[in-house]
Amino acid sequence: MKRYSIRRIFSFASTSTPDRMPFAVALILIISAFFMVGGGRDDLSSLLIWRPLSAFLLMLAIAQYGLEAWRNGRALLLFCAAVLGLVALHLVPLPPAIWTALPGRDFLVNIYESAGMALPWQPLSMAQARTWNALFSLAGPLAVIVVVLVLEKRRHQQLLLLLLGVGFLSGVIGMIQAIGPSNGLLYFYRITNIGTSVGFFANRNHQAILLATMYPLLAANLSLFKGRPDRLFFYRSITIAGGGLLIPLILMTGSRGGLVLMVVGLAAAWWVYKAPVATGRVVGIRSEHRSRLIGVGLAVVLSLASIIVLVSTPALQRLLETDAASELRVQALPSILEATQRFFPFGSGIGTFVETYQIFEPDALISTSYFNHAHNDLAEIVMTGGIPALVLATWAVVLGVLTFIALMRRRAVRPSDADFLFHIMGRAGLAVLAMLALASFADYPLRVPSLMLYAAVAAAWCSNAYRLGRK
Repeated sequence: MKRYSIRRIFSFASTSTPDRMPFAVALILIISAFFMVGGGRDDLSSLLIWRPLSAFLLMLAIAQYGLEAWRNGRALLLFCAAVLGLVALHLVPLPPAIWTALPGRDFLVNIYESAGMALPWQPLSMAQARTWNALFSLAGPLAVIVVVLVLEKRRHQQLLLLLLGVGFLSGVIGMIQAIGPSNGLLYFYRITNIGTSVGFFANRNHQAILLATMYPLLAANLSLFKGRPDRLFFYRSITIAGGGLLIPLILMTGSRGGLVLMVVGLAAAWWVYKAPVATGRVVGIRSEHRSRLIGVGLAVVLSLASIIVLVSTPALQRLLETDAASELRVQALPSILEATQRFFPFGSGIGTFVETYQIFEPDALISTSYFNHAHNDLAEIVMTGGIPALVLATWAVVLGVLTFIALMRRRAVRPSDADFLFHIMGRAGLAVLAMLALASFADYPLRVPSLMLYAAVAAAWCSNAYRLGRK
């Protein structure tokens, strides 16, 4: 059986390995994103380091692997180019005769006239700094897509193991946060959900979303098993233990949306899973018993430990309490709809939600903290991007549907088939993207850089499965 250890994941094999460098780029971006940029705010000090790093790696990826990535994932890269083009278009300066005719710009005209200033050239964006931030935020995900599209088969399973490791590490950190002091050192962000499990994130909901999406990844990893029958039982036990551990870890976040997504994740895991076929013979009865004992023992120990920790934290009580943040989302929705109507059909500019919402924010909702996102990405997309952004969102759904059709055409794929790995990874990737899209109706996971990169990896897996499914 081929074992994957942490050392093996981070070893780039020999210098002759053709995908050693793109794999290194993917590792650097994913690890740095989860450790440095787990928040959705654009004033994180860590962005001063991460944004230039991601931009540099994007240029390197395009220069070295752009043509090969284009051959392997043309449909996905066309979509990425359209997203980049729309954001860039919102930054192009327009003459006064054009931008003043756009819906919702009348109050800007009044401001300039009241100040006695001539009307300047102005882009479509109502807050250019926010739109520039949105444009720069796309560098990391695009770089990951380019390099993952050119990786060899074995690297994809290594990426899968890396993401599983990051997810469970975030869960363990969250467990320590939940049972530790409210001002503990393991809270990495100044503005965060103190006293709850947030892991590598600033928001407990994003922690719950990441943990819930681990279910299809666990199913994919087990489906790709290769080895002896006694080892297969051990892997199954570890997978079941990991799935059981995720339940209390998600509960510790106190996220009701996370609970719903957990059920979706379990259903997605059932869809992703394909029974692996063990090869070879059992080395000995003693080895088989040892694997069984280790697997069952770990499952029992992890389950008992997580239950004890869960009972000692107030997370369950938070699930039953009234959530002020959820109430604010509902109360703000009429103002968001009013702003959407005011700037329709072109929007207020990608990334300009904060300033645009404040124009329409009712006095009763004004507080010492600001509403940073609509907590409904579809509403925010239409509000800031108008019809063009809605078209792009529809395009993304169409790509997902086409990938699903391609996967279902090959639903009888067997572990012995050459494209079995890409098929399983495509299923896992599509499940992750569907769960992130579902979560976006009540939150903004794809506005968090680390989760954006996670989605980028999943999208590249879908692209590979779609390409092979058409053959």
